[in-house]
Amino acid sequence: MNWFIETKWEYDTISNKDLFIICNLKTGSNDQVLSKKLHILLDHSRMRIRKGEITHLLGETIDSTARIDQQRQRLQELASKLPSPKQTGPHIVLIDTQNLKVAKHECEGESLIRMACGNTNTVTAGQDMRPSENNTFRQYFAITHIIFSKKPTVLPEILQQKRSVPVEKPISVANLTVFYQIHDGSWRECQDVAIAPIAIRNEEPKWLTDSIINIEPDKLFSFMIRGNIRLKGEPGTDNQTRARIHKSLPQPFKLKIVITDNFTKQCSLVVEQLNKPIDLITRESFLKSNQSYINELVAFIYADDCEHDERVFMAMYLNKENELVLKSPGSYFYNFERKALRTMEFNARQNQTPEINLDRMHYQYAGQETKAFAIFDPETYMFYAIRFELSTSTSKTEETVLIPIEKIK
Repeated sequence: MNWFIETKWEYDTISNKDLFIICNLKTGSNDQVLSKKLHILLDHSRMRIRKGEITHLLGETIDSTARIDQQRQRLQELASKLPSPKQTGPHIVLIDTQNLKVAKHECEGESLIRMACGNTNTVTAGQDMRPSENNTFRQYFAITHIIFSKKPTVLPEILQQKRSVPVEKPISVANLTVFYQIHDGSWRECQDVAIAPIAIRNEEPKWLTDSIINIEPDKLFSFMIRGNIRLKGEPGTDNQTRARIHKSLPQPFKLKIVITDNFTKQCSLVVEQLNKPIDLITRESFLKSNQSYINELVAFIYADDCEHDERVFMAMYLNKENELVLKSPGSYFYNFERKALRTMEFNARQNQTPEINLDRMHYQYAGQETKAFAIFDPETYMFYAIRFELSTSTSKTEETVLIPIEKIK
């Protein structure tokens, strides 16, 4: 029999005030039987227990202080044998956007139509949620505020007129094309370009069926322009990464709006866009955002997905109740109190296994995966460490971390 527990009552044959409860316990593969006796002194007149006392009969001959010292010494031995952290693959290289600036460009060309960026102009971005069958996706963009106007023409003085007379001719936008710049500096044409007047009061833009726009003299016309670019590869896996210009395109990202008027003359305006810095989670940011729950952050381990500019992480900490908590991506938590640790140690001893896969911490999505394993001392089956394994399509991290045994409630 691997384990057993038994209890029995004993009465003092002489005194009816003394009651004894004897308990024998054997756990797992431990050959030692623990035996204790509870002596209860009854007070019949008041119908209560006057006194209770526990006596050790067998086992536990080592006092608790010596046992704790032995555990600490063994823990130091195990800590000295922990494997070094392993990390393969690249880390995400963050572009220092503080040193990058968006330049403002002037409208150039022979056409009398002039374009300028409005005060509220921005370039917004989006991507398809998933690639097509030929492993391509669309990068969307919208230029939110471009002002169109007509440049006045001034003819020379005629027949001794004292001043020049502006002569205005009707002019229209006959064609609108948008190009984007790639890394070698060349320009490529965008697809599905459309133009719409600036909407008011949060209304949806009314996209024009064609790009012919009449530009009247002495008036300003505000428009927004949209289009998309067909790119190879995979789009971002979440809303944050899809709301960016894809990493395969240069930064700052440049779009060139080219207009051909009804006199076949052209003008162009370059508009630039700069992605916001990637908001990657770090040890510091995780601690800051969870400080109301964390008493002590024990470990923060991560692996970078350089293909999608994402970071997968796992954390281990003591919460405000001094329970041990494991955190993996998404909303996965695993809480351990001391009682749970003892139960896991008992199961490990029963099965004589030095590690247990913590299935609840398994996370797998889009090439990213996290795992956690409880590690036990093969001699005493003390639960002393957790091994974290994280992998992405480009990187892998493996690290074994000691758990703060004495601090766990």
